[in-house]
Amino acid sequence: MKLELLDFSALSDYPSASGIEYYKDNIYVVGDDAKDVLVMNKKWKKSTLINLFPSDTERVPKKIKLDLEATTLVNIDKKAHLLIMGSGSAEPRNKGFLLNLKNNSTTKLDLTVFYRRLQEAGLKDLNIEGAATLMDYIILGNRGSKKNPENLLIITSTDFFNNQEKAPIQLLKLEFPVKEQYAGVSGLAYSDDHETLLLTISTEDTPNAIDDGPIGKSYLGIIDNFFRKIGREKIKVKINNLIDLGEADKQFTGYKIESVCIQSTKDHSMKLQMVADNDDGSSYLFKVWMGW
Repeated sequence: MKLELLDFSALSDYPSASGIEYYKDNIYVVGDDAKDVLVMNKKWKKSTLINLFPSDTERVPKKIKLDLEATTLVNIDKKAHLLIMGSGSAEPRNKGFLLNLKNNSTTKLDLTVFYRRLQEAGLKDLNIEGAATLMDYIILGNRGSKKNPENLLIITSTDFFNNQEKAPIQLLKLEFPVKEQYAGVSGLAYSDDHETLLLTISTEDTPNAIDDGPIGKSYLGIIDNFFRKIGREKIKVKINNLIDLGEADKQFTGYKIESVCIQSTKDHSMKLQMVADNDDGSSYLFKVWMGW
């Protein structure tokens, strides 16, 4: 597995990037304490903002921020939408949004019922950090911490937010081939062409699901044939390949990679886009090629 950095840029005027998605030659970036979605073309030009909610400040204060961390694309009535989810780690972080990508209209979501069911199913510390869509399923990534280092993948239906009491829930424990402590999943993306689940993973010495800590390394993980893992009795899933991003390119050193999306695929390669947030409001973009 090889990885090459193609481009890098700082986002000087958009705070705390935590999610990134690609749709029809546009990049959509979400910030965990931002009030807007940032939209750019794939070359990071012609940026515009789509407002999600009113705020008097550019960065929403930590105590009241929605902590918008997980993003994925879903189809509703044959129309593409960006699903944006709060982490659920505290109130008011049980909220989310559906952004219609045709007319930019937004629908607010209250995910309290579904998040409560996740806790009842065995999630000790809820901290949803990533999401990906796979056919009729949505995969969610729950990040571990120093207090509770277990990372989990949650499998549910693409319309779970409309059927929160009865939506299916499958929990899979992630086995990390990482020596550093406190490694946690930070983002997800799924390749239909390669039947591969991609995970961004970062190490951070944080005591719980809410507070930040010193930033360590970031990784890109690959799980092959992920569709076959859905519905199986096994409760653990291994990461087949793990790329140390700092070793692949020194530009990644010191950055906490928060999310990844797939721009394009070929038979033995993918072009990916990633975002980083260094807990001080700064945001950064990375464009990479991955081949095998």
